[in-house]
Amino acid sequence: MTWQQHPDCPANGARLCAVADIPDGGGLEVAFGAGSENFKILLLRQEARVWSYVNRCPHFSLPLNYEPQNFIASEGLIMCAHHTAFFRIESGECVDGPCAGTGLTVLPAYCHGGEVYFGSRHHGMETA
Repeated sequence: MTWQQHPDCPANGARLCAVADIPDGGGLEVAFGAGSENFKILLLRQEARVWSYVNRCPHFSLPLNYEPQNFIASEGLIMCAHHTAFFRIESGECVDGPCAGTGLTVLPAYCHGGEVYFGSRHHGMETA
């Protein structure tokens, strides 16, 4: 199943959080749905830039955090707490560990007015 087919995938334009809620140089998980198979979004921030990924390590499909909202990030990398795989915050590329050569699944998100929203900013808008 792709992320688009997940039953708990948020609608385009759904508010995820305020940019300030994401620790600078770290991550924040936002979940949609209930249970262990809910839709987990990992938001990463470095200063004013924000990236959005499915919070799932490609090695064993586990979340990158071991405890809620506890992400290990440093020097532009985030680490999977389960298998010590390292991913570039900017691209999601795995650069070290058991899933080297793969990467995190990128999700569409955008910032507007200090808030982070899911999807494409222009989705469903008429164009001239």
